[in-house]
Amino acid sequence: MRVAPIVLVIGLSWARALSAADFLGPESCQGCHPQAYAIWKHSKHARSAASLSPQQQRDAKCQTCHSPGPSEQNLASVSCETCHGGGQYYVASYVMKDPELARLVGLQDPSEKSCRTCHDASSPSLRPFEFVEKLKAIDHWTAERGKKGAQDR
Repeated sequence: MRVAPIVLVIGLSWARALSAADFLGPESCQGCHPQAYAIWKHSKHARSAASLSPQQQRDAKCQTCHSPGPSEQNLASVSCETCHGGGQYYVASYVMKDPELARLVGLQDPSEKSCRTCHDASSPSLRPFEFVEKLKAIDHWTAERGKKGAQDR
């Protein structure tokens, strides 16, 4: 059976609209993950869209990495859901308390491969990307970060 092009276009549009609804914004994570949110809020990822010139802000190629959230929701930065997937189905505390369930409904563990979708050799202003070192710079989940945060209080 051959699918008509119009049906394919409608199907892709519908799928994009559904995935856009999955994004809740970084504030939805803040209540349960205040330390991770604070670390993100002061990161380069949180300011990624603001780092672009007005011309670059209109360039879809730049927006793909600097503001990758669904445009329908005006998410202007690289935020929690950029790396961890749209949170609509895993945001509930009972889901987050069950790691297997959270992953089944969309929570993602970022990997080097997912980071390299933007941090790659074709990026116009990036220096060489050392994944292990950069991971330390955005650490918002390890025991070491938790200990450091407790010492800072």
